[in-house]
Amino acid sequence: MAAAQVTLTEGADISVDVSADGRIAMDLLGGIWVVPLKGGNAEQLNAGLLPAERPRWSPDASAIVFEASAEQRSGLYLYDVASDTVRALGDGHYPDRQPDWHPDGERVVFASQRHDTGLDLWELDIPTGVPWRITSHPGDESEPAWSADGRNLVYIRYHDDRWSLVLRPFGQPDRELIVSETRLSAPSWRPDGSLVTFARESSDGVTMNMVILSDPLLERVLIDDRDLFDAPVTWLDRQQMLYAANGRIRKRQFNSWVSRTVPFRATVGRPVAHAPRTVPVRELEPIDEPSSSLVIRAAKLFDGIGGGYREGLDILIEGGRISAIEPQQDRAGSVLVDMGDLTVLPGFIDGYASLPAAVGESLGPALLAFGVTTLVAEYDEADDLNRRWSGEETPGPRVLAARPASEATEPAPWLVTVAGDMNAGMAQRTAVERWQQRGVPVLAETWQAALGSGASLLLGAAALPGSPGAHQYQDMKLAAGSSEPVTIVSGLADAQTPNLAALLGSRQAGLLGRDVEAVRRFTATPRLATGTMAVVLGSKPNGLPAGLGLHAEFRALAAAGLTPEQALRAAGVNAAAALGLGLQLGRIAVGSFADLVIVDGDPLADIDDALRVVGVVRNGRFFSTIGLIDRIGKSPTVELFDKPRKKPSWQRAPL
Repeated sequence: MAAAQVTLTEGADISVDVSADGRIAMDLLGGIWVVPLKGGNAEQLNAGLLPAERPRWSPDASAIVFEASAEQRSGLYLYDVASDTVRALGDGHYPDRQPDWHPDGERVVFASQRHDTGLDLWELDIPTGVPWRITSHPGDESEPAWSADGRNLVYIRYHDDRWSLVLRPFGQPDRELIVSETRLSAPSWRPDGSLVTFARESSDGVTMNMVILSDPLLERVLIDDRDLFDAPVTWLDRQQMLYAANGRIRKRQFNSWVSRTVPFRATVGRPVAHAPRTVPVRELEPIDEPSSSLVIRAAKLFDGIGGGYREGLDILIEGGRISAIEPQQDRAGSVLVDMGDLTVLPGFIDGYASLPAAVGESLGPALLAFGVTTLVAEYDEADDLNRRWSGEETPGPRVLAARPASEATEPAPWLVTVAGDMNAGMAQRTAVERWQQRGVPVLAETWQAALGSGASLLLGAAALPGSPGAHQYQDMKLAAGSSEPVTIVSGLADAQTPNLAALLGSRQAGLLGRDVEAVRRFTATPRLATGTMAVVLGSKPNGLPAGLGLHAEFRALAAAGLTPEQALRAAGVNAAAALGLGLQLGRIAVGSFADLVIVDGDPLADIDDALRVVGVVRNGRFFSTIGLIDRIGKSPTVELFDKPRKKPSWQRAPL
């Protein structure tokens, strides 16, 4: 990690707001910056205190309210201009988002999930700190905006797979102004109250539209700039507006299609991480290797390295490792498992998973039934689990221990984690450097932790394009240069992930023996820059149990633009390389551990077929899925799939 002073002249997904005295506030690199209305040098407020976004000036320009997530607290914060201090609004128990000031300057309206009914709109009295709920619709209500006279509120509602722009006039019932099958966002009022602007998403991108509050209502396109950010327009007066597009702040007259750039220069002098995508090769110690040989006969094989399938091969396994991959032929003296026309894949690696505090005997077989042969988890008894799950009696995946960087002890964990912001302190940075020097990868939970520690991995979708905190990721790319500063550990799956309901309701999900629900987030699945971004599959951020969470991530990665092959690599060679195990796991190759997944289907055409697990080879031992079900006390007649399952055949080759 090298210290560098970096000057940015553009950002990504920045949100801007203009004060009454003519200053622009914007979110950039996780902080709030102020730049003169005419442009110039930007000044960061209370530098590096919080990863912050969506700043909104108070009506008298004395304060800025914004949303932020720091360590274990997520919610709204208030920056006081006179004292240059920040204080939290609320208790931080709920992820309050998308604030807007009431014109009286005493209240803030925001979106929050404080009840189980989804997102509702709330108001907070600033002097007293008292909140109250103002909407209770069954759908999600978000992105509120007050009119200049304080008598009308507009917001976005999502319900029954449709988006609505909703008007709430003072003392009158709600009214849906616009209804859409595609996403609506970022409403804002013209100062005279004659129209509302909002962002509309389509297959061609995002446009800023306006709805004129006439009878009948009239909708028109207002702005269609390239790479328009879906943040609210801010009005300088009745005719002039400010917005962000193509990484820049733009200013435009209401009746003009020509805009001009408001230039800014934001200089940061913080460490910039140029960590490699991989860590030094580490040797994985085998536990209880089987002494017998095994041959897996594959009609179709995806080796995790090259593109597409290889066909008509025998995978020879000796002592838990792959000894050869050869054309199918008679094999004397070996146990042969003929997979028929099924598909063989590398064993799935969950790069960062969540294990329950108490691990029962059924968890190991259940995870194998999902195809998970290796996972990384913050689990104190990883060594004990590896011993318990290594044989044939109670099989399970290989568990690689992760530890917080400052708490990690000998023996060295496979992964260390860091949380917090840029001001994490010298002790944490020293701990991170110590582990990196020993070849242990570092996983940061926020961009601030990544910046402050030089982490090689970044957890979750919070830093990906199109999701909360997206600007932090994109702006860091600008600061770090053309190369990717970190590898993203996915965490994309949420309640809106395609085909998630089918996954949660599948017979295979029943192996876990409990009801589960994905994490709710505030945005749709982001789009990934698949050509440049390294992605590792990690299920912990989505809140689902390990195994189920992995397959939810497969679906989310596909929805985010990755091909099925890229998604499989995220749970294969990418994850293995990030851990320094690129030659041992995540691939089907001579010398690698014999971790295989056999599925009934074509996962390179449809990633959902990765769930159709018929059998698993873990460290050279074969387990049928139906046998795994038997081990956890399920009926041997349970069927996992709707169509007939192709059963592998066992035979001992003639001597």
